Amino acid sequence: MKNYSRLAFLFICLCLGITLITASCTNKCGSITCQNGGTCNNNKCVCPTGYSGNACQTGWDDAAIGTYNCKRSNCVPAVSGADTWVSAVTRSSTNSGFTVNITNFNGSNSTVAGVFDSLNRLTIAPTTGSYGVDARGSYSSGVISLVYTVSSSSGPQYTCSMTMTKR
Repeated sequence: MKNYSRLAFLFICLCLGITLITASCTNKCGSITCQNGGTCNNNKCVCPTGYSGNACQTGWDDAAIGTYNCKRSNCVPAVSGADTWVSAVTRSSTNSGFTVNITNFNGSNSTVAGVFDSLNRLTIAPTTGSYGVDARGSYSSGVISLVYTVSSSSGPQYTCSMTMTKR
């Protein structure tokens, strides 16, 4: 009889252990798995900065990644040189959710880093060194609109508007 009691006790412990393990492995967000470092709270994914969507699957910069035809206008003081060029917006390796690099910014073969927020606003912070860019703008339906200021240790500072249209 003691063997049956021990066997029953072991069986109950095993069943209880399996139940606890299964319960702890259940996704608390139902069928949704939170991505990109998102955490589940009250059956909803809470996304880290740079991501949105019901599973934190969308980076704030996702729609803006691509190649653009750029046009500069309204420069004060006037800027010489071509007013159109091609630039590329790529995801930065430092944070794939919201930081981008813009190559050939201002048609100058320079690359600047920008940050998108959850409202598709783009900010380019001033860089250090001889070439600096400070810009504010937004992305909507394949178009980035910016107002930017360029400063250089060897030349004048100027402010321009720029429209970047996705190819």
